[in-house]
Amino acid sequence: LKLSTPLHQLKVENFSMKSNDLPAPLKKLDLHLMMNGKKAEIDLFKLELGNSDLSIKGFISDLPAIVHHTNTPIKTHLEIESTLIDLKELTRFSLKDSTGLDEQIENLNASFSFNSSARAFTESKYLPEGEFFIDNLYAQLKHYPHKLHDFHVDVLVGEKDLKIKDFTGYIDDSDFHFNGLAHNYGFWMKDTLNGDVDLDITLRSKLLRLEDLFSYGGENYVPEEYRHEEVDKLILHLNSSMHYKESSLHSIDLNLDRLNAKMHLHPMRFENFIGKFHYEDDHLQVQDFHGKIGRTSFDLNLNYYLGKNPKIRKRDNHLRIEANYIDFDQLFDFKTASSNSKKSKHKDAGNSPSSMEDSKEHSEAFNLYELPFPDMRFDFDVKHFIYHRLDLKNIRAKFRTNENHYLYVDKLNIDAAGGNIQMDGYFNGSDPKHIYLKPNLQLKNVDLDKLLFKFENFGQDVIVSQNLHGKLNALIKGKIRVYPDMIPDIDQSEIHMDVEVLNGRLENYQYMLMLSDYFGDKNLNSVQFDTLQNHMDITNGKLSIPNMTIESTLGHFELAGTQDMDFNMDYHLKIPWSVIKKGARYKLFGKKKTKKEEEDQIIEIDPNKKTRFLNLKIFGNIDDYKITLGKKKRKR
Repeated sequence: LKLSTPLHQLKVENFSMKSNDLPAPLKKLDLHLMMNGKKAEIDLFKLELGNSDLSIKGFISDLPAIVHHTNTPIKTHLEIESTLIDLKELTRFSLKDSTGLDEQIENLNASFSFNSSARAFTESKYLPEGEFFIDNLYAQLKHYPHKLHDFHVDVLVGEKDLKIKDFTGYIDDSDFHFNGLAHNYGFWMKDTLNGDVDLDITLRSKLLRLEDLFSYGGENYVPEEYRHEEVDKLILHLNSSMHYKESSLHSIDLNLDRLNAKMHLHPMRFENFIGKFHYEDDHLQVQDFHGKIGRTSFDLNLNYYLGKNPKIRKRDNHLRIEANYIDFDQLFDFKTASSNSKKSKHKDAGNSPSSMEDSKEHSEAFNLYELPFPDMRFDFDVKHFIYHRLDLKNIRAKFRTNENHYLYVDKLNIDAAGGNIQMDGYFNGSDPKHIYLKPNLQLKNVDLDKLLFKFENFGQDVIVSQNLHGKLNALIKGKIRVYPDMIPDIDQSEIHMDVEVLNGRLENYQYMLMLSDYFGDKNLNSVQFDTLQNHMDITNGKLSIPNMTIESTLGHFELAGTQDMDFNMDYHLKIPWSVIKKGARYKLFGKKKTKKEEEDQIIEIDPNKKTRFLNLKIFGNIDDYKITLGKKKRKR
């Protein structure tokens, strides 16, 4: 140790020491302080403490004025450099005891300035009143793998208020501009926090890359589909009031009055976000929260208890959403698959690699039922909801959930496909690997041309309106197994349906072509019927159709039988002999239709005449089937 102490300078060279009070050995300290008139300068400060090093230069423009408490303007300036600050070592980090900080700062370069009065340094109650600057800051962290650069801060410290006039900087390529005001900032300097503190915050950014901001320790905390998202032209303004009791946060009120932004990968703009948030005693309230994302516009109110003792809960957990328009497809970037990707031959259904992959995709989809469920009520009132090309209108719904992973549908009313859909029932997700729906579902006057009702068939998503057209009335009950993405698994379900199709038409249905030998010149590619009505059951993937009478452009016939999800069928068909004779005559001699006959008419049987039928049995599948004469069933 060499110590030089003339009246105008202090010099320390090669000072080192070890102490249990230090987090690491002090390997070396070089120090040179000097007075240049009234100006106090740090000409040299170099420190090596364990793995860390630090270099400081700076000055105070008038040190005697501070000593004598004058009103002389004072300027201070510091420049700091470091190749490594090992916070893990300096804070004595312990994962076991949850103490310290596991981080390292590399290549730190920063400069700070402060303008004030000499008296403010010694007589201010909390912080010296004046203007504080971060002129520049550059640093790189070990576990936060991003560069902090071009930081600039202008802070105005008043008697009561602290104002961040302009805080700008970059994190990699992301920029930010922050302004804020803390009313009565001295509140934070007290030993015990009791009372209120108010904040006013504004944040702007030309470009925020989410991967620049939310990755730490090798983990990215942004949902995968948004990890490379960029937010453009962000504007955020909010103010808050916090109330403390005995140094604990008792309540907070937050008022959001502006949030606008635009995303790149998901090309939607966040507009007109406003709302009020209140937190007190583990209770969260959201009132009049409004926002617009792309084409989606909504209003939301929420009561939610965050504590663990339901006995002290002041109000029911409740979420209410009202919206004129919600575009689910735009929000979650849904893209309609090409028609080629949806086509599949019947013979391949159930065993093709793509089918198995699709089935796996359903079963491995995001599973809501693996998350904790609260005891909560949900109310929805939505005018338009766009979901996978469906335009659902006037949705009015009341749901309930409980901790046993039950979701109760107390009321669901939807206008869709030109008709109305109503439902009550519940989802049982107590076993998230086996989710069941117990519905009471009613469809009224639904246009099958507008209804894209999908069901899972060994991985094949089939649209039932592809062949069948008309107006549908139906009552559906049962116990339906559903995948996490809510697609039914027909093979493990029991479904009971009362179905009525009015003014129906069956087009390009391959099964009808099997009967071409029996219907002669009838148009089997487009079969019209007045009313199709029956009760049907699906049990473990097998469809059972009791005997039903069909009056159609093919004539009168009766049908009963079964079909499974592999398209294997066993049908019994009764066709009047009069129809068979016309078909045979056409086969043998042919006949050109008259102009009047060119368009087939629905043919009804005369109940006053005795009708003889031919009984046929059809079994097999569309690629390998047989038609044989069936036995006439005896009347009981």
